[in-house]
Amino acid sequence: MSITLTLRILRSRRDVMPHYETFEVSVSDAANVLDAIEQVWAHRDRKLMFRHACHHASCGTCAVRINGREKLPCIVPVADYSGKPLTIEPLRNFDIVGDLVVDMAKFFQNQQASDFVITRPTENELVGKPIAYTGGMDPESASTIPFNRFENCVECGICLSACPTMAGDHKFFGPAGLAAIKRQLDKTTDPVERKRLLELADGEHGVWRCHSAWECTEACPQQVFPAESIMALRKEITKKHFRELFGK
Repeated sequence: MSITLTLRILRSRRDVMPHYETFEVSVSDAANVLDAIEQVWAHRDRKLMFRHACHHASCGTCAVRINGREKLPCIVPVADYSGKPLTIEPLRNFDIVGDLVVDMAKFFQNQQASDFVITRPTENELVGKPIAYTGGMDPESASTIPFNRFENCVECGICLSACPTMAGDHKFFGPAGLAAIKRQLDKTTDPVERKRLLELADGEHGVWRCHSAWECTEACPQQVFPAESIMALRKEITKKHFRELFGK
């Protein structure tokens, strides 16, 4: 069954003042919000700028704000809004490239500075569980082999948009970047690398700039828990300073 949906989309370009435009589209009642945005582009305005890729919350590319809340529209059912008008806006705290597209360069620079790697060893409790396997080894034997999985973070930038600190300090390393530092600290025992990462987190625009609003964890679509990572970094840095001051 199809429904008619009203989308109010924030439009802006370098040469156009920000303004809202309203579109009505028909989508399946089983559609997600991204499907509705694509309908606007396909049938109403080919100049609409937005990003998308995987359509199943694996890439984070499509992140926007829906009715004032950061979301991945590829997994948000239009049914959640009961046919009410949807206001679609770009993420906050980023420079706008055009319409719903924001400049993610600084975000990725911070991720790179943290040496964030998007894969990690699978948790011990998952090793030995049945897995899909199409190679020559029998599935039971294959399930006992340790394997890697992707990190939870899909680098969508939602946590930076939700973060009140980012609104006041655009140099703030950000929840995703600090969570990435915590993940890398968990992965390495190299004292030189650990020292570098802790100093990065302890910088002027690091963990101490966080206002502890926890909006990042609330908004995160992939259970990265960035606020918890920031608190854990503060604890580790405090212990480091204590040892340096008192030799304990």
